[in-house]
This record gives sequence, C-alpha cells and structure tokens, in this order.
Amino acid sequence: MSETPLTPPAKPAAPAAPPKRDANDIKRDPLVVIPVSKAWDAYTDAKEFAGEITLIVDAARIVEVAQTFKNDGWNYLVDLAGVDYSRYPGHTGPRFGVSYVLYSFSKNQRLRLRALTDEKIPSISSVWKTANWHEREAYDMFGIIFEGHPNLERILMWEGFNGYPLRKDFPLRGIDTGARIYPEVFPAGGGPKAGSTGKDVKDVNVHQGEWTRYGVWPPAQIAGGEKKAAPAPELAGVVADTAKPTEDAPWHDPDKPLPDRMELAKEGTLKDKLFAAMAQTDCTACGWDCEGYAEAIAKGETKDLTLCVPGESETESMLQKLVASGGKV
Repeated sequence: MSETPLTPPAKPAAPAAPPKRDANDIKRDPLVVIPVSKAWDAYTDAKEFAGEITLIVDAARIVEVAQTFKNDGWNYLVDLAGVDYSRYPGHTGPRFGVSYVLYSFSKNQRLRLRALTDEKIPSISSVWKTANWHEREAYDMFGIIFEGHPNLERILMWEGFNGYPLRKDFPLRGIDTGARIYPEVFPAGGGPKAGSTGKDVKDVNVHQGEWTRYGVWPPAQIAGGEKKAAPAPELAGVVADTAKPTEDAPWHDPDKPLPDRMELAKEGTLKDKLFAAMAQTDCTACGWDCEGYAEAIAKGETKDLTLCVPGESETESMLQKLVASGGKV
C-alpha cells in the first residue's frame, strides 16, 4: 500500500506593512512629540526610514530646536556632518545640509535633525559642547559658516589652504597645495587662488584677496610668441624640472610649438597625443602633472578639458578634437 505524501502547510502571509505616515503624523510620534510641540512651526518636514525619524528644521531656529531636544533627554550629539546637494538629482533647495544625529540614553533611541543652508547656520556649540569640533570639521571640509562658534577655524587642513575638499566641485585628485610645495611661487600659506583652474571662481577656491607674487606666462606657450595676461598668473611662470623631453615622451618639451609636438606623437596612444597637446610645463595647476592629466582624460576620470594652465585656446581646441575623435587627428 502506497502512502500519500503530506502537503506542507502553507506559509502564513507576511504581516501588512504599516501605513506610511505623513510629516505631521511623524512629528506627533511619542518619541519626539514633546520637544517638537514646543516649536512646531520650526519643522518644515519630517521623514521616516528604517524605523528612524529625521526632522527637517528651519536653519535659523536650529539652536532653539536643539535645546528643546536636549531638555527632553537627548543629551548625546553623536555626530554632526555636512552634505553638499549641488549635484544631487532633482535637488532645488539650498546647496548645503547639516545633519545632527542625536541619541537618548534613557530612551535608547536615536534620531536625526537636518537643516538646509546656502552657507551660514547658527552654531549649536552652546547646546552640546562636542559640536565645537564637529562644526569645525564641517567648516573645514565644506566651507559652511557656523555663526556664533567660539573658534571657527580649520581642524584638518592648515590655515591658508584654499578650497573645501568635500564640496562636489572640488577636484577628485585634489589641487596644488601651493607654498608647501612651491615656496618660490606662493606667499606663505598661499595656494591656488579663485579661478586658477580657468573655471568659475567658485570652483575650488574661495580666497578673496590677491597674491603678492605672480608668474609670467612664458612666450613659448603663446602661439606666435605674443605675451598675454595669464589666466592663473600665480602659476604661469612655473616650469617644473620634470618638464623636459624623454625617450618615451619626446614631445614633452616646453620649447617646441604644438604642431611639432603633435607630429612627434602621431603614432602614439590617445594619452600620448593628449600629453603632447598640453602646455608642457608640469605646473600642476590642473591637479596633475601634464602626463597625469592626459592619463586622467584618456581614462575618462575627468571630462574637463579646460584645466591646462598656462594654456591657450589652441591647446584646449586640440584636446577637444582628440577626445572627440578618439585620438584620430
């Protein structure tokens, strides 16, 4: 006699997901309703993800909001971090966000406050002393100004470093750090000034003054030998010791005009031809030496063809032709 196989019992249905709460429902959550109710209109939005609450706060009232949460037992500021939304898909509000992660020992819970600002926001170091160094780091990396901070100065980079490394428009490979590397070119504490990449002055450098020493754009760099004002005069006179032809790169010669350099590189790779098209000074204004910049373009690590300083329209035009044709020029 054969046995009928037993059919396993059906799995119970998964519990239905709780209905999604709107901002007002989240603000009325028992975890936060007491401090939120004391400044209800200071909260512009509220979100919930993975069981944690994020409250979006009017930046002008962040100190008031922070104090109400501390009074309610949120006595540990776990972290404070900047965010640059300038390249965030669909973002249309202020460029920067400041995120405050709070923890309550008595509740064994954490939550997040977030405020948006174009550059300035009140310091909360009077509420949580640990914010002092957190805010200095956000200032150092993003350039966010924490008004009322007792000692807002750089904490990771040195005073005089120009630019904010975690901004989205800061070059991934960094920038020439100036006097620390080229003391004969830059004044003490100096570095590349605003606009030295040939891009918008807000690109990587917010130095507001003028450097006291300037280079001279070598006539050999200018088609026909005509002297012009360099786009980055503090770097234009720099011709590094590495700017000389080699057996592998005979085109790397500051004294050769562009057509001669391109002729020498005509059988080379795309990188070789890009390398030959550049200004050949290894001034590092682009953040690389000439060969490094050429390699970065060839590999697609950068699509910006405007960084060759000293450079002229002839150089940029050749770089564009080489990239567009894959080197078949």
